[in-house]
Amino acid sequence: MTQKTNYFKLGLFVILAFALTAAMLIAFGAGQFFKTEPLAETYFNESVQGLNIGSEVKYKGVKIGAVKSITTPTKVYDIASNYVLVTFSLSEDCYVGQTGKRPEERMKKAVEKGLCVFLSFNGLTGSAYLETDYQKNGPDDLKISWTPENIYVPSRSSNIKQVKDGISQVMQLLGSLDFQEMKKDLSALLKGLNITKVSAQAESLIKELRQTNRDLAKILTSDQVKRILADTGSSVADLKQIVHAAKIPIKQALADINTASGSFKRMATHLEQGYKGKLSDMSGKMDTVLASLEKTSRLLENMIWTNADVIEKTIGNLEDTTENLNQFTRELRNYPGSILMEAPPKAHGQN
Repeated sequence: MTQKTNYFKLGLFVILAFALTAAMLIAFGAGQFFKTEPLAETYFNESVQGLNIGSEVKYKGVKIGAVKSITTPTKVYDIASNYVLVTFSLSEDCYVGQTGKRPEERMKKAVEKGLCVFLSFNGLTGSAYLETDYQKNGPDDLKISWTPENIYVPSRSSNIKQVKDGISQVMQLLGSLDFQEMKKDLSALLKGLNITKVSAQAESLIKELRQTNRDLAKILTSDQVKRILADTGSSVADLKQIVHAAKIPIKQALADINTASGSFKRMATHLEQGYKGKLSDMSGKMDTVLASLEKTSRLLENMIWTNADVIEKTIGNLEDTTENLNQFTRELRNYPGSILMEAPPKAHGQN
């Protein structure tokens, strides 16, 4: 009887422990069992090879959900379509650059702002996941004639598909080229060109250029060119010397003109003070005379600068004439009769 009672207590304890464990699991995990995750769906017009149920959904590398199903719109919506339907869940941490209390609210705002989803791959492993981001070019324009059951996130082609499409276009372009026709045209062009003649002309042109360079070098290094350059430098130096020598007389002449102008002004002032009433008209005329005198002074200065070489030669001629007159005067003083005689008398002791 005691042994049966112990079995009863042991069984009762096991049942109570099992019931208590089940109650705790229900209390703490019921929320997870009955909790519904917000879902979103997208469509691809390309192969989703490498994408599996449970693959991550990311926003710029941050996980925001997971793939729940991969199927076709034909199976779900009973409509003819060659797209691939991918449904994915949104986690509570689904922040895609927008604010809002619920993840579906934030996702809807992001889609309105241009968020789209595309396939991305993990290195060389071949496994794929879904990446979301805002794109400047926007998503692909997929025609959808049905109403999605979940939040619709537009998609765009993956980078691999874009590269594949680009290669296909290039191959199509290459396929459209008529290489046989191009080969014929190239052959005709090569036949039309006289390579031997072109080569001879090019060689002749090179020889002429070399001969021209040698002639030019010979001319530049000739004695005649050197003498021309030396004479040019000497002429420039002489011109500078003449202009420098003419500066002093010109400055003296300008100073004399300024002195005369001052004298005229002072005389006019004295006359005006002495004969203020009579010389009122003369004052205006005197200003006119002074203006004319200043204009004449400027003209004279320009004339002197313009004819500096002539003035220099004239001064030289005057100096020569003065020297000749001095010599003639000395001879006339020593030999007065030289005016009548052809030559001065010989000195004593000379035959």
